[in-house]
Amino acid sequence: MSTEATAEARTVPELGRELSRRIGRLVPHDGYTLAGSDPVTGAGCFVSREHGYCGEVFRRTLIDEVRGQDLFPFSELVRGPANVGVLGAGAPEERASRRLHEVLIPQGFGSEMRAALVAGGVLWGTMVLLRERGRRPFSSDDAATVEHLLPHLCTILRRFVTRLTTPRPLPGMRPPGVIVVDRDDRIKAASPTGRDWLRACTPDLDLVTEDDLALTTWNIAFFARHSTGEALSRIPTADGWIGVHAQRLDGGAPDDVVITVQPASAGLLLPAVAAWYGVTRREHAVIEQALEGLSAKQIARRLSVSPHTVNDHFKAVYRKTGVSCREELIAVLS
Repeated sequence: MSTEATAEARTVPELGRELSRRIGRLVPHDGYTLAGSDPVTGAGCFVSREHGYCGEVFRRTLIDEVRGQDLFPFSELVRGPANVGVLGAGAPEERASRRLHEVLIPQGFGSEMRAALVAGGVLWGTMVLLRERGRRPFSSDDAATVEHLLPHLCTILRRFVTRLTTPRPLPGMRPPGVIVVDRDDRIKAASPTGRDWLRACTPDLDLVTEDDLALTTWNIAFFARHSTGEALSRIPTADGWIGVHAQRLDGGAPDDVVITVQPASAGLLLPAVAAWYGVTRREHAVIEQALEGLSAKQIARRLSVSPHTVNDHFKAVYRKTGVSCREELIAVLS
């Protein structure tokens, strides 16, 4: 599977359609939802769907997963050994599936395939494929086919992100935005810039109503309520990277979450950039020292390597990230 066609994917919706087309040549489907993931925290960083579940329904399915109430939760698919699971194939255990009987069937779907886009031990995103009722359900052979495609799909997704934006924070055009959402992910309050920031996170979507805006907050709020890790996502846009952080609100109603949105600082951005661009641990360490203002000789002494090795690391970073020199690297990350 060639990755060259990704040059045409300039937006998240185009990326979703491109992955759907590639899978569809071998595994036809009627609808899909693609979600990109922050490779460090696992929180969502963008989403694209066509003829898939509505946002509220997708949100409910994740809540059921946390409660252990359904088959093939993404948390299990990420850990493997299989990264793909099929629902609606007629297995006996499906009789107790709420997702099948309360989500798929009422919306006209008869079968669902879930794929955790995992490569190199990292979750880069997730994809849900759907077939309408009356069509042949997804089979184990279909799942095996998609499993085989996963490395290629991850490569396409990563290439899209690194083509979309250079490794720089979004310019500080406005003050950080603060949004408070309730347990149903409705926006309770927002700072003057809060809603503008939500729109900046999803430039390819026309977000008009409060319900539209809530579609951009439920994933990170979900992480704040249910994940043991940090509820943090770094969102790539054509203008730069945005940092989104969420945490439970002390003293508020149960499950109220406060979300902060702002340009991703260098310290916040660097771990995600290292993952997306394939920066090695040693190259990452060299960048960190450079951001502190150390010279190549000083970095070499601190890392117990030669200045020649440090310069080789810099050259590798320039090639991977598309910058031309140390000054430009520091400038885009600072």
